[in-house]
Amino acid sequence: MGTRRVALKPHAEKIRRWVDEGRGDDWIAQELNTTPSSVQSFRSRNSIYRRDPVRRGQLSEHKAVLDETDDGVLIRTDAQNSEIFEREWRGYTGELQIVITQDRIYLEKVH
Repeated sequence: MGTRRVALKPHAEKIRRWVDEGRGDDWIAQELNTTPSSVQSFRSRNSIYRRDPVRRGQLSEHKAVLDETDDGVLIRTDAQNSEIFEREWRGYTGELQIVITQDRIYLEKVH
């Protein structure tokens, strides 16, 4: 099972985007036909770091439906029924930041 050494430099932008989308080194390595350790060391050498999308508070994950409206997109979810929502978000009137990855949408408080 010999994986050949692949030059990752030409893929730097793709790797950066995939990391931002939350893809792991194993997934990226498979896409580029290389090893996870090669991807990890390439990320280190090129300062490509994973962002933690939930930096404050606890993570609460909920299915959501996106509805298009005249004003934009409305996110419908049952998050308001969660204990974490009740504790972390109820009554919060500050600014929000939306982080969109390939398979998740995160809401973060802007402090």
